[in-house]
Amino acid sequence: MNIHIAKNKYLNSLLVLMLGSAIVHMVLLSMRALVWGDWHVLNYIHILDIDWFIPGLFAAPAGDAISWIIAAGLYFVILKSNK
Repeated sequence: MNIHIAKNKYLNSLLVLMLGSAIVHMVLLSMRALVWGDWHVLNYIHILDIDWFIPGLFAAPAGDAISWIIAAGLYFVILKSNK
């Protein structure tokens, strides 16, 4: 595997591990949403566990859509700022 995120090999290994774990996590959550119909598991605020610190944040069904809009917005900010 030849993935380089950082120049330091120890930091790079840690970042690749974290990215790989996040990808597996999102695949499993997506499978759960499809199989069980529980789309709340894909709530970005829920995935980040921010709702542990601020209970009920974006908990309503509309909150799921808002959290996905926030995630998409962050994606486009990263996309535009990453050259």
